[in-house]
Amino acid sequence: MQPLDLTNKKLSISACLIVKNEEKVLATCLQSIKDYVDEIIVVDTGSTDRTVAIAESFGARVYHHPWENHFSKHRNQSFGYARGDWILYIDADEELLPGSGQVLLEAVKINDNFDAITVILECVFGQNGAKATNNSIRIFRNHRGLHYEGRVHNYIVGVKKVLCAPIHIFHHGYILDRETQLRRFKRTTDLLNLDIAEDPENPRPHHFLAASYLSENRFKEAIREAEQALRLYEIRRSYGHNYLWTLYILASSYLELGELEMAEQAALKGIGVNPDHLDSHYCLSLIAYRQKKLSYFKNHFERYREIKTLIEKDPGRFGEMVHNTFASEWRLHLFDAFLILNEPEAHRFRNAWELSRLLCPDLFLFYQQSASCYWQHQDFEQAKGQYLRALELRPDHAGTLWVLSHVYEKLKDFPNQILLLEKLLKIDPQFPHARFQLALTYMRVGDFKKSFDLFAKTGQSEPSNRLIQINKALCLRGMGQYAESIEASAPIETDGPLEQAALTGNLAYCHYALGQLELASAHFQKWSELQPHSPEPPVYLARIFLERNEFEACVTQCNQLLTILGLNKNQVLDSLAELGALFFTISRHSSLVQRPDLSQVCEEISRLLGYQKRP
Repeated sequence: MQPLDLTNKKLSISACLIVKNEEKVLATCLQSIKDYVDEIIVVDTGSTDRTVAIAESFGARVYHHPWENHFSKHRNQSFGYARGDWILYIDADEELLPGSGQVLLEAVKINDNFDAITVILECVFGQNGAKATNNSIRIFRNHRGLHYEGRVHNYIVGVKKVLCAPIHIFHHGYILDRETQLRRFKRTTDLLNLDIAEDPENPRPHHFLAASYLSENRFKEAIREAEQALRLYEIRRSYGHNYLWTLYILASSYLELGELEMAEQAALKGIGVNPDHLDSHYCLSLIAYRQKKLSYFKNHFERYREIKTLIEKDPGRFGEMVHNTFASEWRLHLFDAFLILNEPEAHRFRNAWELSRLLCPDLFLFYQQSASCYWQHQDFEQAKGQYLRALELRPDHAGTLWVLSHVYEKLKDFPNQILLLEKLLKIDPQFPHARFQLALTYMRVGDFKKSFDLFAKTGQSEPSNRLIQINKALCLRGMGQYAESIEASAPIETDGPLEQAALTGNLAYCHYALGQLELASAHFQKWSELQPHSPEPPVYLARIFLERNEFEACVTQCNQLLTILGLNKNQVLDSLAELGALFFTISRHSSLVQRPDLSQVCEEISRLLGYQKRP
């Protein structure tokens, strides 16, 4: 970087930054611009790391101002120190992409009628590799009174004529660790709420608050703020790029909540305002995919591709419109493939699938999405294969381990589910619900001791969790500790029929195992009332009534079983042996074969009734 020479007629450029604790990213930013600017101005708002030293190593002039919760104020402070003809505003977590520096030097030679230049700002955000792009004013003439306003997500004021130049800046700021992401979310939303308190009729802070909520998957809150922003934009008759962006936020949030009709209304509204709104066509493509409307999908997918090509060829025609789904074409090709999955021409699916794989910038994301599509088609074996390919690329990705564990559950491959969940807990001991799910899986394979210990450990942080309490009681029964299970069940207050049925059924089984048939009968009857289509109560009630020689009651329970299993109950029985034969037939029913305990009780009833199984 050359020192600023005010006698040189060459138009000079001042790069201006505001920073605080940016040691991880600042060198990358300054390295990318140092050969194309004449001076670097840094306003530091209280760094406690090596930020200032790094800035000074690049020859920057550093000025110190305490942070005042106002980005525009500090940004304007940095401009005040600039001596160049032009100002390049760039953040520490951004970089000028290769090839753009020379374009920058040529762009500032424009005639005096232009007072600002837009760059093409690119950023990747979220965990799904989504990439947004838009034209953003980052270069403007100095000494013309141009300045920024707004506490956060600030905007330039005073620009009259703008040139769009193919200068690319990449924003790394959305690729963050979780702790930093949450800290930044809180800072941003706090400042936006301050803006709203000062000017509640301004749609901008509501819009950006909606965007922040969407980034955190807080969809209901995103909808609330987006609808408020839209209302205020419409009062002002302001239908610009932020209005369209807000409609995308609204459509995306409704999509995530499964409210397709509301999502479609928002996306169609976007196209009504601007037929070339990329994100609205993308959303409508997703809606069509969910609804399995092939022609509707094709229509909006083709429009998406046409608009994307226009953006690539002539980004200036779209002004400052934000294209949130610019890098998502690969996902639509994949959905195109799965819409024709079951068509006879298998090559059409394969071609679309391969094209999606080639276009996807991250194969890990591709295999994840492909697995999700197979899951939606109930093809869990293929879903398993795709998730395993994703894990080959990122073996310790907690989210993929978690989803694959559920695929193994669908396939009833419980040993592999246990291995995955145990690996997940080693990587992230606090992963939500993982320990609870592991405990459930150990129950399914009959290891009630391990299951009980895991539930007990989970319950330490969730002492009021009723499901943990109920499952601990079930584990005690599984270990044969029937009295202890009854005692553990006593203080549990159930909420809803499913919890009541689980607890009542457990008490019924425990009392039955202890020979307390009166109590067992009462609980089985209550269970039958709670879940009249469950076969367990009539099987055990029939056995209890047979023990008491209450044959008519036994026949009543047999009829109930026949109804549950969809068998003919209009049969005339001339003897107890014939009733026994009927119970033997029931024991061989497909749904009871999957429950050996119930099948065994039915066989026992048949023998006690005098039925002799033929050799």
